[in-house]
Amino acid sequence: MATTTTRPEEEEEERQNEDEKGGAKTSAITNARAEEEEDAFSSSSVGTLLLGKNKAEARETIERWRGTANGPTSEKSFQNGEILYENYADLGFSVEFLRESVDCVHLYNETKTDFVPFRGGGGKGGKMPSLPFGIDFEEDTAKDVVGKLGEPTSKGGTGVQIFIVYEMLGIKISFNALDWENAGASIHSMAVWKASD
Repeated sequence: MATTTTRPEEEEEERQNEDEKGGAKTSAITNARAEEEEDAFSSSSVGTLLLGKNKAEARETIERWRGTANGPTSEKSFQNGEILYENYADLGFSVEFLRESVDCVHLYNETKTDFVPFRGGGGKGGKMPSLPFGIDFEEDTAKDVVGKLGEPTSKGGTGVQIFIVYEMLGIKISFNALDWENAGASIHSMAVWKASD
């Protein structure tokens, strides 16, 4: 005995088939976008991925790096709340917000605080971005940085902690030395902001 389907049943079956096809297309598009994002993500530096984002966007990006939805490990605000620092000690950096937008990212290498050293390209979620301009916290010295980036816009810190600034690149790098005689000084930290034009 053959079964016959009525017109409404056929239409419903066609709709379900279309929904399944549409769902598969949507899923494929979503997966392709995620792969593109992942490629851009893994080849980008910290600054590229955070600077200019609002707090919610920055936290979402950091959660992807971390692999969990934990918030910052601590926060500090200054100038009546106009400047806010969100510290991510477990990842080795702080995010500085100026009027609700990421203005600067501070990355730590060798510190005496509760921050672990920032290590690009890995991290707990396996998705940490790299340091900008090919800088390597583990390998580069003051001499290496100048060799890679050329002469800085300015330098200072003699007697305290030496640093160099590249205004056109939007970075400041501090070293573990008190004077410029120590060309082999390791990197202490790096600040990254939107480069000047």
